[in-house]
Amino acid sequence: MSGSAEIAQHSGATRALAAYAAGLSFDVLPANVVDLAKACLIDAVACAIHGSTKPWSRIVADYVEGMGASGPCFLPGALERGLPPAQAALCLGAFAHAFELDNLRKPGAGVHPGATVALPALMVAQSVNASGRDLVAAIVAGCEVMFRIGKASLHTPESIGFHAPGLTGPFGAAAATGRLLGLDTQQMTHAFGLCASMSGGILKFARASQGGMVKRLHLGRAAEAGVTAAMLASKGFEAPTEALEGPFGVLDIFCAKSDGALLTKGLGENFEIETLCLKRYACHVTAQAPIQLLRQLMNEHDFQGEDIAALSLAVSDKVRSHHAERRPTDLMLAQYSVPFAVAVAAFRDLDDPGSFSDDILTDSRITALARSIELSASGAKGWGVSMHLRLQDGRAVSASAESFRGCPESPFSASDLENKFRRLTAGSDPLEMARLLAWLGNVEKHSESL
Repeated sequence: MSGSAEIAQHSGATRALAAYAAGLSFDVLPANVVDLAKACLIDAVACAIHGSTKPWSRIVADYVEGMGASGPCFLPGALERGLPPAQAALCLGAFAHAFELDNLRKPGAGVHPGATVALPALMVAQSVNASGRDLVAAIVAGCEVMFRIGKASLHTPESIGFHAPGLTGPFGAAAATGRLLGLDTQQMTHAFGLCASMSGGILKFARASQGGMVKRLHLGRAAEAGVTAAMLASKGFEAPTEALEGPFGVLDIFCAKSDGALLTKGLGENFEIETLCLKRYACHVTAQAPIQLLRQLMNEHDFQGEDIAALSLAVSDKVRSHHAERRPTDLMLAQYSVPFAVAVAAFRDLDDPGSFSDDILTDSRITALARSIELSASGAKGWGVSMHLRLQDGRAVSASAESFRGCPESPFSASDLENKFRRLTAGSDPLEMARLLAWLGNVEKHSESL
């Protein structure tokens, strides 16, 4: 459906999402939704602190600090110097996505809520001295808007070369920011219209032999764009009010296929944040289930990487088209590749994010296995995998997995989340990190921001 027929059916979707985000109250949030918003925030903070140490993150931080701007926004372990909200969001969005550890949703829809909702919201909350309850409500509002846009896109922007989180992220950041700034429905609608013209990010890095660090920037730019859009709208800046739907709207321009009805389906009745998914390993989400499955088989059948004679994976078409690089030349491209990440897992414990280091690119055991892994079509569209191994001693081992720990059907426990936080913040002052974790874990009880 297209043209005037689509406008007639889905007209007003942008405004409906804006009204929801502007009016969402903490008081209507169920306890499990509050817990998920806090988990999203805790996970994002840990990822940002860890990611802030990476060379590509320091380039972004140095650029922002070189601008000389100062403000009220900081994060212990990552942003020690106060910055204005938009610049802080740029840094933290890039930091959180700096090492392929930040959260998303299941099924995938091209969204990363930690980097583009939770962290921008935390920064804006500091700038307006918002309460913890308002911060939680803002995170939920941002997720509800952004996840629905991702769903309505049918995850097809990436089939034509756009990096979806760069498109959806500004809307999540704007919804959360607008909620904290007290935007009304009309202002929020204009903020979304601005986001439509501030979205971007292409997947050229997935088809190139170098330059993978640009992917890290996409989430920072998305977070910055959303904060900027909401702040401009608060001052009266206008934009088209049907930015998502209709001809030349986001779903028309950026998607090979879309379903505009999903923009508002269930709005106010269910909570999209219940699809939140946390990552265990420092690599693309499509590699999470294969890695967990391989490590499980290695333990159950008592073999090591050197014992693998042949390994094949039945995976989705998207893995074969976007995540199949066997000879990556930089670390991000290695983390983005399913066969390469699986090969790393055969020889290293990926529960330690430090296992993903530059030397994996030249480790002859890893590179040889990565180049030998066969990928076949599973016919599935999700993150599931079927794995077949032949070992040097002649044994054949096979198994399948549809998900991994961290998915909604097998979520992180409280101790899993705490362990990830402590592991990723191990390089920072332990007492300061303990205080930060305690504050985040009880954020809804605080009357003032961090």
